[in-house]
Amino acid sequence: MTLIPATSTVLAAVDPRLRHWFLIPVTVCGVLIGVDAVEWLRRRRDVFDPQAILGLFGVHFYYVAPVLHVLLDYWPALLYPSASGWRPALGAMALVNMAGLAVYRLVVSLPRRGHRVARPARWSPARFHAAAGAAVMIGVAAFAIEVLLLGGPSGFLSAMTQDRSALTGMGWLLLISESFPLLAFCLIMVRWRHLLRRRVDLVVLLLVALVAVQFLVGGLRGSRSAVLWPLVLGLVLVHLLVVPITRKAFVASAAAVVVFVYAYGLYKGAGVEVVDIAKGTRTIEEVSAETGRDLPTVLLSDLGRADIQALLLDRHRAGITDGSFGSTYVAAPLSLVPGPWGAEWFRSKTAVGTDALYGHGTYASGVSSQRVFGVTGEAILNFGPVGGLVSFLLLGLFLRFATRYYARAKQHDALTAKLLCLPLCAITIILVTADLDNILAFYLGEVLPLALVVLGARALTPPARSLPVGPLPARSLPLGLLPDGPATIPNTDNPCLIP
Repeated sequence: MTLIPATSTVLAAVDPRLRHWFLIPVTVCGVLIGVDAVEWLRRRRDVFDPQAILGLFGVHFYYVAPVLHVLLDYWPALLYPSASGWRPALGAMALVNMAGLAVYRLVVSLPRRGHRVARPARWSPARFHAAAGAAVMIGVAAFAIEVLLLGGPSGFLSAMTQDRSALTGMGWLLLISESFPLLAFCLIMVRWRHLLRRRVDLVVLLLVALVAVQFLVGGLRGSRSAVLWPLVLGLVLVHLLVVPITRKAFVASAAAVVVFVYAYGLYKGAGVEVVDIAKGTRTIEEVSAETGRDLPTVLLSDLGRADIQALLLDRHRAGITDGSFGSTYVAAPLSLVPGPWGAEWFRSKTAVGTDALYGHGTYASGVSSQRVFGVTGEAILNFGPVGGLVSFLLLGLFLRFATRYYARAKQHDALTAKLLCLPLCAITIILVTADLDNILAFYLGEVLPLALVVLGARALTPPARSLPVGPLPARSLPLGLLPDGPATIPNTDNPCLIP
């Protein structure tokens, strides 16, 4: 793990802006989280091992992103720390992250209990095929209803690309309609996995089809998550069930994801006008400047939270905000409940975050911020630095479970575990970058439909008949099963042989 400290030393020697104490805790954070990344590079962990995924992404999140913020002088608009500048704010947040990552390393390194052999789950592939097929048909029907409610194909395209206010009130219908592409992909992978193991080209085509259909049913409305996470889950399923994905393919896929997030950001900001780039009437640089969607935004805003978390901690230290004491955690699930029992009874993340960033009373004046703070940022927003430290404890406990369950899914006959563990590889990234409402949206949109299908198939599978247990008559025991080898089998029918 000398590469990260060496990199920091070289960068500090080259750029005077990095000759600041903040670089020391940032470097330590990189070392603490980078341990699992090194294990992955040395092939000591599986390609999609959840702990390794967090290690790889964490190097960027906790080390690269803060350094790039200073090197690129990239900061959120109209927001400034109350301390002497951004570097002290980043350094204070890095100290919290450093202590939290030490807790995380301790939790994930605790000795595990002996591996318990789990009983094989009741599973009927035919039941899964039927349950998944029914779920796909329900999703397709929901999508057809959605298109009809929006006025047909033309109205659907108009609502998705221009007037997205027409989608208001259709949340649950959108949730059901956007679930069928991934469910259909899982059904095909399970039903024809033996054929697909011999035809990798078909697997690639199916992945492309998954992205295309998912973009049509959900991505057109500007939701990158509706396309990105089904693709990630599909890749994990291919790796576990059909053909192993190499580390080179994994790196190429990660690079493709960054390109996708950047290109989709242009579409999200410019809408259908992004087609002008393909026509040659406008350049990518022009559209990026107009929409504010450039590569630094992807790396530091979409895939990082260093600046906004440092700002929240700075606001708390300055006494500008005292925390909401858990109100955002209560409001997040209640936001799914319509009517007077909804989240309006509690201060939501948007309300608390807006006042924390821009001053008390800002949200009441009609101004709202849609920023995402990450799991540690939201914990600081509610409980201050102590909440930030506790978030790492919970992260470590979850990673212990996720890594153990993923190892079980690697077993050849653990088909149920393979399907249920798909979200574990994606949620490790979502946990550090998203808030509770985003995490709930991920589980409702991507996890719940698949989990209902799998658990429904298991529930519909009749229990296997068990054979009667007990000692067999002595005359029916084969010679090879006798405890003393080739001994004479006693004839219990002769009473003279009974002692």
